[in-house]
Amino acid sequence: MDNTIMTILGFIGAMIPVVAVIIKLNTTITTLNVTIEQLNKQMKNSQSDRKDIHDQLNDHETRITILEKDRD
Repeated sequence: MDNTIMTILGFIGAMIPVVAVIIKLNTTITTLNVTIEQLNKQMKNSQSDRKDIHDQLNDHETRITILEKDRD
């Protein structure tokens, strides 16, 4: 009986560091997932902003071309 209790306590004692590492790893993975989601949102916003800027630039180039043709 005494041997069984010592074996169980030894097993539990050996599992504590493993469980601690698993919990830390899970926390780190969750943090990384949140960070990646935020970066994805920022990239989508950045792509949208770039598209708007390029559209505006193309519109200005068209206006300049029309004005230059009118001068001739």
